[in-house]
Amino acid sequence: MMTDMKRGRGRPRRQGADEEILSVARELLRDRGYREFTVDAISERTGIAKTTVYRRFPSKGALVAAAIAPMHARTDTDDVTQVLRETACVLKLLSSPEGEAIDVIRAVVEPRRARVAELLKNDGSEDAELRADLLIGALLTRLLITRAPLDEEEAIVEAVLA
Repeated sequence: MMTDMKRGRGRPRRQGADEEILSVARELLRDRGYREFTVDAISERTGIAKTTVYRRFPSKGALVAAAIAPMHARTDTDDVTQVLRETACVLKLLSSPEGEAIDVIRAVVEPRRARVAELLKNDGSEDAELRADLLIGALLTRLLITRAPLDEEEAIVEAVLA
């Protein structure tokens, strides 16, 4: 007896595997940071083959970006400091960005930078784009260059907008 549904090639996808992979990825980022985050560890903790992980997420950077995308993703606030605070929380997970981590940082920062610029334009700032760059740049500088604590979002906003 033939059915109208054709089955795809290979074994069917395991239900919930993507979310399991992403959940474990978030745990590993919190526990180990980006530098010590590995697909091998994901595979070991989930019991999902490394090749399967790479089939779903083609690189470590793609996996990390997918894992952190929903974290602190609220960009609908009207508070510039809050957007910066949320950006800082996500950036903390990438404590030592190198190589493809820059792509992850770009994916995290671009929508938040756009929101900050929009908020500044709404407040009448003529150079909103530049000020958004200065605000986001201050966070990046503190994280990547000075390695100073990222808990001074309000002071950064006040200094740049003064």
